Amino acid sequence: MSDFFKFDGKFFKYGTLLGDLMILTLLWTLTSLPLITLGASTTAMYYVTTRQLSNREGYVSRDYFRSFKENFLQATGVTVLFAVVFAVLRINLYILPGNSPLFPIQFVLIAVAVAVLVFVFPVLSRFKLKFFELLRTSFFLAIRHFPTTITCLVLLFAAYLLVLRW
Repeated sequence: MSDFFKFDGKFFKYGTLLGDLMILTLLWTLTSLPLITLGASTTAMYYVTTRQLSNREGYVSRDYFRSFKENFLQATGVTVLFAVVFAVLRINLYILPGNSPLFPIQFVLIAVAVAVLVFVFPVLSRFKLKFFELLRTSFFLAIRHFPTTITCLVLLFAAYLLVLRW
């Protein structure tokens, strides 16, 4: 019998990883249904995913709910803050006339807000920072890792367009 199908072989290792990711996706979906908890569930998902990929032992659901509980208040605060920021920017887009010089600035502000948002929840899942330190660190990461930020923005925009077409 080859090593591929043994209990400690690659088949069971990747099968277990796939099963854990399916459980993680289900947990994320269920805990994200009340949209206010979207940040806390995303933070917990990042936490468990990095633990799984770095081969640290643990249970998906226990680690997920521990991280969810630990980061709930801060992640919910970030979620509410960005919801308000995006709502204000969206309203400004409707209010400003298309030929206004401020109109393109709105798109830049939206891109900066999304770029910071890309890094906020992964940083929160790994580090214990105060609220404004978290936002500042995420902003500097978005600037420092600009090619990664652009790649994430393009992928998010493509996913957004896919969801709109679906």
